[in-house]
Parts: sequence; structure tokens; C-alpha cells
Amino acid sequence: MPFHHRVNEGLIRCSDCHNVHGTVNEKQVRMSATQNAVCFKCHIDKEGPFVFEHEAVKIEGCESCHVTHGGPNPHMLKVSNVNLLCLQCHTQSSFSKAPGTPSFHNQNTFFQACTLCHSQIHGSNFNQFFFK
Repeated sequence: MPFHHRVNEGLIRCSDCHNVHGTVNEKQVRMSATQNAVCFKCHIDKEGPFVFEHEAVKIEGCESCHVTHGGPNPHMLKVSNVNLLCLQCHTQSSFSKAPGTPSFHNQNTFFQACTLCHSQIHGSNFNQFFFK
């Protein structure tokens, strides 16, 4: 894949995420003491705890949005366009009729990326809508 963890470049090893001697977890993925995936070992700023948590991260974990071995997006998202990923869960009907919803939430145009405004998508301590 065009974007991947830098295993081939020697910056990380397979064993940083996988236990070569086996685990009870699927795909021999290492887990932290709090039973979270080891993603937070390197991506510390994404762990939280946050006052306002993105439910997908809390319930499904990193792989709800990211492909750990590589993907078509620089952030290793499951899809190439961030809006397509957001719209898998956040349907247009879930926010189109909300009071005060700005007209640019019309994602049919794809002129705006959700993360331009909702920049703290992993969680926020300040805003329930994940604004800065």
C-alpha cells in the first residue's frame, strides 16, 4: 500500500505490535496493561482519556477507522477520502436537520473535509463536537 507503518524502512518491527510467542488475542496483537491495543505506545496523543470521547475509538478501537498494515490514505484510513469514512457512521440525515447546522455540511459537494472543523476526532477535552 502507498501508506504503511515503516517496517520495511527499519523504523519499527513486527514484534513492536505482535507477540512472536503468541497471545490469546487475535493475530497475536500485543495489549497494554489496560487491555488497549499497543497503538498508543507510539500514538500517545490519541489515547486520552478525553472528556468528550469519539465512541468509535472507545468501543471499536483504532481499527474502526485505520488499517494497521497500510492503506490508500496518508493517515492509513480504510478509505482514501476522510469524508467517505466519516459518512459510514455519520449519515447525512444524522446532522442535516439539526438546528443551526451550517449549509456546508452538505457533503454531496465534497468541497469540505470533516476534519477541517472537527479536528480533534480522536477525542477532546474542550468541545463535544471535536472542534479545536
